[in-house]
Amino acid sequence: MLSTLTIAIISIFIEVFATGILFAGSYSFLKSYVTDRERKNLQLSALFFFFGINVALAIVSQMMYNLGSYNLGRSEWISRQELIERFIYLDIMACSLFIWLFIREKFGWGGAMLSRVLSVAMYIALPVVGYFIFTKNINLAYLSGVIEPKVSFSVWLPPKSIWPIMWALLSLLAFWNSIKAPLPRKNLLFLSGFSSLLVVVAYICMGFYVARAGDPFLFASCIVTMFGAVGLLIAEIIPSGSRLAAEPLNLFRSRILYKLILIFVVLIVILLETTTIVTINISRASLKNAIDLHQQSIAEGIADKINYIGIDRHGKPDFGLINMIVIQAKQGERTVYVVDGSGKLVAYFQRNQIGADLHAVISVASVLRGESGTKDYESIWTFLSGEFVVGSYAPVKGAKLGVIVEEPEEYVYKEIRKVETNSLIFVIAGIILTVFVGIFFARSIERPIKEVMEGTEAVRRGNLNYRITVGSLDEIGQLASAFNKMTSELKETQDALVKAEKLAALGTMAAGMAHEIKNPLVSLRTFTQLLQQKFDDPEYRRKFSAIVPQEIERINKIAESLLKFGRPSKPELTRVNVNKTLEEVLELMENECKSNNIRVTTKFVPGSEITGDPMQLSQAFVNIILNAIQAMPQGGELTVKTDVGEVIRLAKGMRKGILKREEAAFGERVWGEEEEGQKETVSERPVPVVFVEITDTGVGISEESLKSLFDPFFTTKAGGTGMGLPITLRIIEDHKGSIKVKSLAGKGTTFIVTLPQRLDEV
Repeated sequence: MLSTLTIAIISIFIEVFATGILFAGSYSFLKSYVTDRERKNLQLSALFFFFGINVALAIVSQMMYNLGSYNLGRSEWISRQELIERFIYLDIMACSLFIWLFIREKFGWGGAMLSRVLSVAMYIALPVVGYFIFTKNINLAYLSGVIEPKVSFSVWLPPKSIWPIMWALLSLLAFWNSIKAPLPRKNLLFLSGFSSLLVVVAYICMGFYVARAGDPFLFASCIVTMFGAVGLLIAEIIPSGSRLAAEPLNLFRSRILYKLILIFVVLIVILLETTTIVTINISRASLKNAIDLHQQSIAEGIADKINYIGIDRHGKPDFGLINMIVIQAKQGERTVYVVDGSGKLVAYFQRNQIGADLHAVISVASVLRGESGTKDYESIWTFLSGEFVVGSYAPVKGAKLGVIVEEPEEYVYKEIRKVETNSLIFVIAGIILTVFVGIFFARSIERPIKEVMEGTEAVRRGNLNYRITVGSLDEIGQLASAFNKMTSELKETQDALVKAEKLAALGTMAAGMAHEIKNPLVSLRTFTQLLQQKFDDPEYRRKFSAIVPQEIERINKIAESLLKFGRPSKPELTRVNVNKTLEEVLELMENECKSNNIRVTTKFVPGSEITGDPMQLSQAFVNIILNAIQAMPQGGELTVKTDVGEVIRLAKGMRKGILKREEAAFGERVWGEEEEGQKETVSERPVPVVFVEITDTGVGISEESLKSLFDPFFTTKAGGTGMGLPITLRIIEDHKGSIKVKSLAGKGTTFIVTLPQRLDEV
């Protein structure tokens, strides 16, 4: 079994840990309020702050009790304890108010008339109750060994009753709403209700401890309070749409920072707590032994003095002299008395007590057996009723008398209490400093890891220009350096593949356009051969003037289109007419379509203008249309449409293909959109967009191939680079758009590209 002192010290450490959690929660919710301006977060911040103040004041009260009234002076000690309890009551009232405000906000009671009336009543009650708390008389009653007082005011005050009622109400409402709430919000509500119930349980345990002096109740109250604070923090800090809402207790596994802090802090706290408990117990045992020996020497000295002065040479005691010695030996809180061989009081500073039978007193019984020593026991004197005393006893050698010296335990052991309290203060200060140092080092470890993760995410999105800036020389710094080198090499490889892909597309188009260029060249050659013979023919000159410039312009347009597509260009954002861009691309692919017996159908709506880079968009559309043509080797129909509209949610840069459950049967996947539950912030404001739909009647895409369609280097074509569609996806994502692909094997494929009309609206 643990000693009372050990349980008290462990309880104080748990309370310190709980206070840190509550203040950390208050800071987190305040940061959230600054970001999103939700009143619920501000109320939670205030709730956790005042709850933390409550636990901190309890620690101060317990430390003051441990210090003892004999170290400060009885009146000053009582005054300070009373002031602390007044602040605790006021804090409980403020905390109850913010629990109520949080309940209103969380469960949508803000508009109810009864809710408004109760809120106004509590706002009025807070200063009124605060006035009574600081003006009315207060009485503190401590049971022996109990470090928390039973508090009573001269008038009835509601804070201690409102406190558990509010927590119970929050628990009940959370449990009730969790019944009908959908997953994963149900889990958060259940955790919130259970945590609030733990606070009520902690309050009940503390009540049992104060009333019955049961040390296990103190320990239970502290540990339950800590778990209640942790549970409530987790339940309210996790968004209901987050993946963590399904398993809220995994929050501490979601960030390496939490793991490092928990490991570091818990280990340090356990080590410091264990060391402190062992040190204090050893110091207490040593000091107590020294004090007991000192007290025993006092009793033996008085016994020797009585033997030499108060006993005559015939062995008869002179009770007048003995009583004078007893009165002279009484100093401060020290009480000295002498008993005879039957245990009756024969000398005491209060003469009316002489003759009392004290044989049942522990020290008297021992001294009657001829023993000397020191023991702790409850005082028999009415003026020390309920207090424990340190009783030293020694027999008088020359007569059948015994000397007992008693001093209040609190007074005798005040130096021990001072050492214990100072040790606890220094250890608590050390824990606080250690926590801050631990958080600093945990962040210094997490920060570069987070930068590496951000770099990995940037590369996953296709940004190979991203560089990680980690200045450390450790393994993480080496990893960052290797990562930067890898992305640099990947960038060079990607640039080469982009050029190869573009050249491959150019080669395909150039081969088809050779025939288109040949036709005007034949006309030009014919006209130039006949020029000398028919120069004077007016009809010939008219045809020459009409046809030759037209054919030359046709060749020039084809050449410019090829150069325009093949020229490497930096992104230049401007207003782009999507219809015009698609017309130019289809014109480039016209001969390829004819040679493959593909009929082209277009349906463009006016107003299809966006902000973007026309060169990059041309390349993206060429890649999609070229794939559609190659998917119809036996001919077919290519349909290109545009439309305008509005959407709520647009791309967040995810390259993963998202398979929607209701669309799985139709082989439909979306690239570039945020997966549900993964989004950080989703704007509900509609965004104007342009839709581009490109449909072919080709062989279609299998389900397995559809999953990897936009993966780099994935290709089903012999000699293909596998970079055409990944480049297309990167271009569309850079324009904050998304690509939806619908395909069934043997029935064709549809690409739907969604592009916002203005990038600054996304």
